[in-house]
Parts: sequence; structure tokens; C-alpha cells
Amino acid sequence: MTVSSWLAASEIASARLPGLPTSRSKAKDFIARIRADRPDLVRPRAGRGGGYEVSADALPDVARSEIVARAQKTALTDPAAPSQELIDAHEADKRQMASRGTGDLTAHQREVMEARAAVLMAIDARCLASGLGRRPTVLSFLQAVADGQLDPAEMDMVCKANDRRGDVRTLARSTIYAWFAVRADRGIIALAPGQRAKEALPAWFDDFLRLYAKPSKPSIAEALRDFNRSVAPGTAQPTEAQVRRCLAKMPELERMKGRVGKLAMRTRLAYTARDFEDLLPTSVYVADGKTFDAEVSHPIHGGPFRPELTTIIDAGTRRVVGWSAALDENTFGVVDALRRACAGAGVPAIFYTDRGPGYRNKAMDAPLTGFMARAGITPMRALPYNSQAKGVVERLNQIYTGAAKRLPTYIGRDMDKEAKLLVFKTTRRDLAITGTSRLLPGWDAFLEHVEAEIADYNGRPHSGLPRIRDPQIARTRHMTPNEMWAAKVEGFEPIIPDQAELDDMFRPYVLRRTRRALVEWLGNSYFAPALEPLDGQDVVIGYDIRDASRVWVRTIEEIDGERVPGRLIAVATFEGHKTRYVPVSYEQAAMEKRHQARRARLERKIDAVDRELSPAAILDMRPAAPMPTLADRDGALVNVGAVELAASPEPVQKIVSINGRPLFPDDVAFARWVAENPSRVTEVDREYLRDLILTHSTNELLRMSGLDLVRLRSIARNELDHPERAERSA
Repeated sequence: MTVSSWLAASEIASARLPGLPTSRSKAKDFIARIRADRPDLVRPRAGRGGGYEVSADALPDVARSEIVARAQKTALTDPAAPSQELIDAHEADKRQMASRGTGDLTAHQREVMEARAAVLMAIDARCLASGLGRRPTVLSFLQAVADGQLDPAEMDMVCKANDRRGDVRTLARSTIYAWFAVRADRGIIALAPGQRAKEALPAWFDDFLRLYAKPSKPSIAEALRDFNRSVAPGTAQPTEAQVRRCLAKMPELERMKGRVGKLAMRTRLAYTARDFEDLLPTSVYVADGKTFDAEVSHPIHGGPFRPELTTIIDAGTRRVVGWSAALDENTFGVVDALRRACAGAGVPAIFYTDRGPGYRNKAMDAPLTGFMARAGITPMRALPYNSQAKGVVERLNQIYTGAAKRLPTYIGRDMDKEAKLLVFKTTRRDLAITGTSRLLPGWDAFLEHVEAEIADYNGRPHSGLPRIRDPQIARTRHMTPNEMWAAKVEGFEPIIPDQAELDDMFRPYVLRRTRRALVEWLGNSYFAPALEPLDGQDVVIGYDIRDASRVWVRTIEEIDGERVPGRLIAVATFEGHKTRYVPVSYEQAAMEKRHQARRARLERKIDAVDRELSPAAILDMRPAAPMPTLADRDGALVNVGAVELAASPEPVQKIVSINGRPLFPDDVAFARWVAENPSRVTEVDREYLRDLILTHSTNELLRMSGLDLVRLRSIARNELDHPERAERSA
């Protein structure tokens, strides 16, 4: 049998490996012991039934040796049951060879390339069969080659892969790793020998490619100018015609490498078309989200915003089975769409999504409290940069683009800029005056508009479905998603839960601990007398995101080593033991948190505006009175700046200061004080002084006033106390 890298209790029992139990119950006990000692080597088992599975690294040495021995005997000699991973990899290699010009290879090059690819496939097969990593598998394979334990066909494959004279029955570990690296970087065609010599490209071309293969997509002329500036003087410089001839020798994909990202590159590669004809209804649901390309009225404050739509399609029939509209992308918008799909069409076996935060989170995937585990749904995630794998629902998003274009507030890239600006100004003016706008669709009208679009899609012929003969038009056409669903659902009974099951299945659950017949959630305290015997124990509580008046408390049970929500203990009601006299729901708590964050951001902006209006350096812009002097009777001048005169015929204005700083009548006075008192200058003073020096008119005014601009610049840079900075700037 083939042993994977992760084994469940039933697989351990059926493998009958030495040192391991042969009954399922004892195998469960073995996994439980490993989980207690090494929890990193145990993970929850995917699929229906639950339980745990253990890594092959946790098995005894004698069991691991037996796995390696079995792999050496069966990895290459049992083609009757190849793994799906090997089949997919082999098909991918075939598509690559067909699409990347292997017809230019000689017979010898093709033979060596195929032999090297077969060696790598053999090592991959041993990895899958033994559950070991690549390094021990490569060492085991090389030892088998050295000991002559391979059959004649396999040894012939190794000889052809070597492609050299002498002792061709040996391979180096570095050679194997180099082949793996080349295959991962440039594909299987790069395993053919003599490729770089065959291309006969000049030596300078690699350096040019480093300047040409940039995401900014420089032109050939621009990259060539940069290259010619970098070559040593006296070196012959290539011409643009020579560069173009060299680029013409390269395959299209090689020319685009580095100039486009992974996502754009994948659109040019070969792909596998998936066949959905054999899928039963509710076998696979595919979900995706999209931001609507038109503004609608917010259901709470009435302002313009773009809703987030989540759509769920049955992959076998292309029928939209569920959808939701939310204020932003979040988990509960996805759950609402899935709830509608389960209520109207049935519970799916597989839920296929991308790896976005709305689909991949604890609320969806947690073993104890996640929606997927409680509903018995197996989640499946698309790989990064692989949106084509969800092409069924990605293409559906085009109907939302058409729906948005039928609204006057469409803001997509196809909208005329002048019309877009006119609608924007009109809606904002109407909202400022009356609080509403006739151009802005209401929330209810938007939902009806989307519902009509989805109903039209389900009743429209779909090019991905089989063709039928329509008696009304007397010719063939493609089936509609509704017709495909009706045809497949005959004789099939989907699992449609009742309303009570739906409420419990899609109610969010969290883990909490009881205390004196109370459980706490979001600062609320919920009380039920039935919780008193469970004081200090962990329970799971379910809550309604919009209704905070009660929570559903359940026990925690263990089935096949997996913790799951158990029986309902009580429905605990809000009693106000904590902080609020009115309970706060999850939705309200999220809105308050978002409100506080937005308010804090706005307050920071207001503070910045206030600081711009009132710089600290200019405390008063009123004209200052001249320095008061008083002539005594003998004609002597007496300075009365800050000295209080005991007797004076008229009130004398005193020079006012704040914390020892005078009030500056103008910028020149401020600059002069800074030059005379550098030790009292603050960072705010330096910032304002830099603005004065950088402004041409003020700079001229300071120079004409006889101030030392070099000294002022040093003070602005804080270089008087740091001579090393002055030396660097000099």
C-alpha cells in the first residue's frame, strides 16, 4: 500500500507496520499519546468524520525503515495505481513540452531530457510513498543506484540521464539538486543538454537582460542606453539591431520574464480545463467576492459607498445558489451567503474559495467553533496567483459590472471621466443640501437590482453547459443554469437543513469559561441557573451578531479525538452584571470600534491643520511698540524695558515675555533672537527657521537685514552643538 506523510488511525491499523498497533482503537490511543507529547506532529483530520492524523516523523524507527523498504520496491514498479500528484505533474510536463518548442531539440537532447525528468519523477514518487523529505529520499535513491538495486529499465534511465562517458552508473547528489532547481526555475525543457550553447547568444546579452527585464518595462532603446553607459570605456557597444536579433531568438515567455508578474505570466501558460459534468449538485460550491462598481446609499448614514458582494455558485450546474451584500469584506458576509445557499439548495460537500481573510480565519476553520467543522463542510483553497482555478465564479463577476453600468453612479474604468465627475459633484451637493440624492440608489433598490441580475443569469443560456434543442426557437442552444440544476437534481436529494438547524449551524461560536452561573462576551454578562454546576469549566457560546439579549451555551464533547460543540445547556440571558445597562451586540461593538478609529484619524488631521495655522515661533503678529525710553530732567535716557516705573506722567507699555521669550514683531526679529540665543532654540523654532531660509523672499529679507545666513543655517540644522554634522554638511 502507499503510505502518506500523515496517517489517520485507520491507516495506521491497515498498514500493519512493525512497532505500531494493528487495531483502530489502539491506533487512536497511539495518536493521543503523540499529541500529548509532540502536538506539532499531530493535526486535525480533514473531511467528514473528523479525528486526528499523525506525521510519519513521529513513527518509530523500525516503522520508518519498513516504509522506506516498501517504497524502494513499489515506487516505480507499481504503475497500476499511480498517485494523483504524479499524474498531474506528468501531465503538466507534457503540456510544457508541447507549448515551449521542444520540436527544436535533437533526438539525443530529447532522450536525455526525458530521462532526467523520469529520474526526478521517480524521486518524487518515493517521497510520496514513504512520507519522507526530499533529502533522505535522494540519499536512498543514490544508494540504490550505487548498490545496483534498481531494475535494468531504471538503470538504463539513470545512464541516459548522465549523458557522459565513463562510469555512467553513478549520480552525484549535487547533480540531482541542480536538476530539481533547473526544473523549478525554467521547466522541464531546461533539462535538455546543450541549450545555452545552442542559443549562441553573445556574452554581453545577459547583462543587457538584467536592465531590460524590469517591471517598469523599459523600451529596448532605453535599456540599451543604460547598458552602454555601464560598459567600460573602449569596449565595443552593441547596436539596437543586434539586441533585437538576440531577443528574437528567445521564446516569448523568456522575453517577458521579469517584465510581468506571476499573475500575468500565468495567463500565457498552458492550463488544465476542469470537467464539471460528472459533479452532482451541492458537491462543490465556489465562492468569490467583488466590490460593486457603483455607489449606492449607505443603509445607516445615507452617504455614498460601494458594497461588497459575495457570490456562491454550484460548480456542477453553474447556478448561483447564494449571495449576500455587506458594508465591507468580512466573514459574516460570507457566512450569510453560505447560509442562503444551504437553505435554498443544500449543504455542500466542498467549499472552494481563495485565501482571502473573509474565507480563511478562525471563525470559518477553527476545529471546535468554526462554521466549516460544525456544518461538516470540507474547505478547499485556491493557490496564490491562481484565480483561473476559480474561473467559474470569476467570470460571473462580469454580470455585476453590467449591473453597475446600468446605474448613474457607475465609477468603473469604462465610465466617461466628465460624466463621472458631474455625477460625483451632483450627489455630493444634493447630500450636503437635502441629505439625499436622486442619482444615488437606495439600499433596498440596490438589493432588488442585484437579485434581478442573478435571476436573469440563472435563466440565461450558459456557454459552459451542454447544448439542447429548444422547441420554441427550433434550434439548439446551451442549457441555462436552472435547467442544468433541474436535470441533475432528478433522483438526487440534497441535504437541506430546517430553520432551527440553520440557526445553530451558522451561529458564531466562541470558547468561554463559566463563573458563578455567568458567561461573558463583549463586556456583557449572561446568566442562566443551569450553568452553576459548570463553574470554572470551558463551554462554547453561540451568539447572534445583531441581537445581544441572549447567548446559546453548549458543552464541549470529544468525538474521535476531536472537540466539538455538544448538547445545549441553556439559553443565557443578559443581566447587566458588567458595564452596560443595555447589551451591546457584536455588530454594534464592531461599529463602535470602527467609529473610534475614524474619529481618532480625523482628530489627528485637525491637530495638524491647527498647527499649520499657529506656528509656535510666531506668538503675536501685532506691530510691537518701540522700546520705551524716558528722558529724565537732565536729558539722560533711562531704559525702562522690563523695569516698572514707580511714577510716570503717562502709562508706559512694558515688553511682554512668555517663559522668558519675547514676542516677535516680525520674522527678522525672530531670526535675530535665534542668532543671539542658539541654546534656547527649540525644535519648533528650527522647523520654522528652515521654512524662512528656504523661502526666497524671506531669505533675501534676512540677508538685507544684516543677519548671518550661514549661522542661521547651522542653527536650523542643529549643527552648533554637533560639529561633526557641520563637517559632513561642509
